[in-house]
Amino acid sequence: MQVLGFLAIIFGPIMEWIYRFIPNYGWALIVFTLLVNLVLLPLRIKQQKSTARMSAFQPKMQEIQKKYAKDKNRQQEELMKFQQEYGFSMTAGCMPMALNFLFIFGIIEVVYRPLQYILGVSQDVIAQMVEIANSTLGESLIATDYRVQSALINLVKSNGEAFSSVLGDKLADVQNFQMMFFGIDLGQTPLSSWPSIAIIIPILSVVTMIIVQVITMKMSGQEMSGSMKALPWIMSIMFGYIAFTIPTGFSLYYTVSNIASFIQSLIAKRIYDPEKVKAQVEAEIEAKRAEKKKKK
Repeated sequence: MQVLGFLAIIFGPIMEWIYRFIPNYGWALIVFTLLVNLVLLPLRIKQQKSTARMSAFQPKMQEIQKKYAKDKNRQQEELMKFQQEYGFSMTAGCMPMALNFLFIFGIIEVVYRPLQYILGVSQDVIAQMVEIANSTLGESLIATDYRVQSALINLVKSNGEAFSSVLGDKLADVQNFQMMFFGIDLGQTPLSSWPSIAIIIPILSVVTMIIVQVITMKMSGQEMSGSMKALPWIMSIMFGYIAFTIPTGFSLYYTVSNIASFIQSLIAKRIYDPEKVKAQVEAEIEAKRAEKKKKK
């Protein structure tokens, strides 16, 4: 997780900066999420263009696949030739998805380790805090547990004196760190705090994920068939499991991100409407064919 979450080194200071102006972890996460999506907007627009063009080229590609179904090498050659001729790539829309994937892991790291990335407490001090919690307060914390930093924050708030020797001037920052958002502790995992209203946020994150996936796929102009139709549901089930087993702060980030993504999809569709792109592509194909006939 830490390897994939290397972007936390960048996200942490940004979150810290936002938190200084908005001293509430939940609202800071929301502002940060909107900033991340603003950065991703040009890439989403580019993805919409690539997806819409590829959808328009699909009938011709299917013709090639059917024509050379028995000769896979020739099929690949013709598909590559077709892509080069019309200047599009089947993988062009993958970059925003890959970046979003990395952003998610970076966010998870920040949510897991607010002491380290937002409050600037070193890993050595955190290790000492775990020792104090276990030896002095009778806790059974594990330093590598992804919930340990949230647990330490709550312990510092109730037993500040026990940690004053290792935290020094950071003690007040940790004690004043606001992780409550409308009565929900964003540092707790929904299942560990069950029954609790905290379960609302991961449910919202899964519901908005399904809605956004289905709607944006339709707006992109792509037709899903076979196992691809089940993909949004499979991904939602996998994400649902993750959302209920990690700190609630991540689900808040993802819920807001889903809503922002939907708005971005509306903007991208307005710029590159699939029907208009399809008409342009058909015109390009006809122009290329006419040019070839003219040369012959």
